[in-house]
Amino acid sequence: MPTVLLVNPPSLPGTTANREGTAGMGVTVPHPNGFYYPPQTLAAGVAVLTAAGYKAHALDAVGEPADAESVIRHILTLAPDVIGVLVSPKTWDADQTFLLALHKRGVQGKVILLGTGARFIPYQEWIPLADGVVVGDIEWALVPVVDALREGGTAAGLWHPDDPVPPPPVWVPAGAVVPYPAWDALPVERYPFLTLWGSRGCSLGCRWCPYAVGWGRVRRARNPEQVAGELRWLASQFGKNRHIFRDPTFAADPEWVNAFCDALLAEGSPPPWEFEDRPEHLTLPLLRRMREAGATQVKLGVEVLSPHALVKWGRLEHPSQFVAYRTHAAETIHACRELGLLCRVFILIGIGESEEDLARTEEFLRQTKPHYVSVKRLTVYPGVDMVQDYTPLPSEVLARWEARLTATAHPPRPRTWRRWIRRVWR
Repeated sequence: MPTVLLVNPPSLPGTTANREGTAGMGVTVPHPNGFYYPPQTLAAGVAVLTAAGYKAHALDAVGEPADAESVIRHILTLAPDVIGVLVSPKTWDADQTFLLALHKRGVQGKVILLGTGARFIPYQEWIPLADGVVVGDIEWALVPVVDALREGGTAAGLWHPDDPVPPPPVWVPAGAVVPYPAWDALPVERYPFLTLWGSRGCSLGCRWCPYAVGWGRVRRARNPEQVAGELRWLASQFGKNRHIFRDPTFAADPEWVNAFCDALLAEGSPPPWEFEDRPEHLTLPLLRRMREAGATQVKLGVEVLSPHALVKWGRLEHPSQFVAYRTHAAETIHACRELGLLCRVFILIGIGESEEDLARTEEFLRQTKPHYVSVKRLTVYPGVDMVQDYTPLPSEVLARWEARLTATAHPPRPRTWRRWIRRVWR
């Protein structure tokens, strides 16, 4: 039986490589033990390979943690036929370091690169280090690619070293049923939460967004009953109290959301789950339904309240939409508080807004009082359709506003009895 090992490589010293972050485009956290998403790509890959008859293993060197030498020793002992290495553009320095070490040790077996963002790694940089790149969703593309590499052939979704141009991505089609990820192949006890997805892709036109680039510009949703089943399975199998959906626009199709909630509620008390979306997709009735079905937190992309910048970057079509956009965002935050649903607002800065826009955003946050505020600066990702004629504020100005905006959060207060216990304990 052929053996395949899928690896999440070590981070560079003093950093944390979050390769699943930003739709697989990756994030390097500038300190050890930083936030990172569990490598669902590896768990899904093991599941589909096992179903296809392979002997599949996974190694998460970020979660274990493990250094490059110990990972290579493990590879030499296992002697897999194929080694899949999870990579991303924003962690490529760490990925390349590991692949070079692998290459220098003369490890046998075909090496392929995995991850949504893998196809954005420059061709001249990966061809000395790998035998191919998987292009597309791991659930649909991995098995044909591994088959082709072992047999010396080709497959849709295989970026072969002979071709400097990547092939079109192979996507999981809408309505598809996929195996549940094999989380038990990873150090699942180390993860504070597990992830899953109900849909990928986004047809909306935000020009700063890497999610539509990484997962495609056509939204495709899985069968809602299977997604509900996966969520229940995760909760019963692994006992986590957090399950995070990675969909960029979870509630874009209200009928799908209601079918998902119906399937969860049909089986009794639902497990907790979190999602993210844009304000305009969310209404009080829909939020109430999701809260009844176990939703505990929404990550809400509000962005900086600058009509000029939002239109320039494609978030709004016309400045006349701005007042309705702001009103809907405020209503959504208030609805979350009313329903007991935690709300984390995401603000994007550095897109050409003025300090007046930032002051307007600060006032909005003070009025609406979201539980949490996450402020992110614009990051340039490969493949993103960047606006060219914009001037960001100086870095020191953005840093000052980043701190001010973050400080507007209103975290939920603990219940009275919990506060009393803490007071007595102190």
